[in-house]
Amino acid sequence: MKRLLAISSLPLLASLVLLVVSPASFVSAQDKVTVVDAHADAADSEDGDHDHDHEGDDHGHDEAAGDEHGHGDEDHAATPLLSFDGGSAIWNLIIFLCVLAILSKFVWPAVLGGLQAREEKIREDLESAEKASAEAKQMLSDYQLKLDEAAGQVQTMLADARRDAEANGQKIVDAAKVEAAAQRERALSDIENAKKVAMAEMAGQTSNLAMQVARSVVGRELSADDHADLIRQSMERLPSQN
Repeated sequence: MKRLLAISSLPLLASLVLLVVSPASFVSAQDKVTVVDAHADAADSEDGDHDHDHEGDDHGHDEAAGDEHGHGDEDHAATPLLSFDGGSAIWNLIIFLCVLAILSKFVWPAVLGGLQAREEKIREDLESAEKASAEAKQMLSDYQLKLDEAAGQVQTMLADARRDAEANGQKIVDAAKVEAAAQRERALSDIENAKKVAMAEMAGQTSNLAMQVARSVVGRELSADDHADLIRQSMERLPSQN
């Protein structure tokens, strides 16, 4: 920044030098003629003070003054329009250098400091903006990642719920089948038990009936073996209940 400011200020410094030195260093011929005329008027006034004492000398002086005016006219004609004044140029240059030193000592450091502070502020703002942009992008990426994870979790939960529902439904069906089979087995067992009870009761009644019939037919008491044979024969004659 300093180097750039120094390079950019070179044309300005050159222009200031030309503006300061040129008008003061070059004096017009008209100004010099004015100075010569002023000296001539001063000389004429001094000659007028001595007119009463030296008339002859005044005449000579008038001729000399005429000659001087003649020479003045010739000098006026021969004087160029512009001439360089070295003394004025040196003083103007000294003044300019003093002003330049004051500016370099007090003004330019403040200007450079302000420019550097502004440059630093702009750089910090740019860095802050870049950092904020990077953080925003990172936050957006993290948020998108969380959304994707949440969507995946939702899909997983839905799949698990569907699978659990299917499994529970199958379990219910299987339990119903098992319960139905158990009830069927219990019913068959109950039927079989009832059949056995009925057969036993029927066998008892048949035995009693057979004994009574046999007693009435045979006219005697039967032994236990006879009862068993009669019961067996009666059971064989009964129709099958299966």
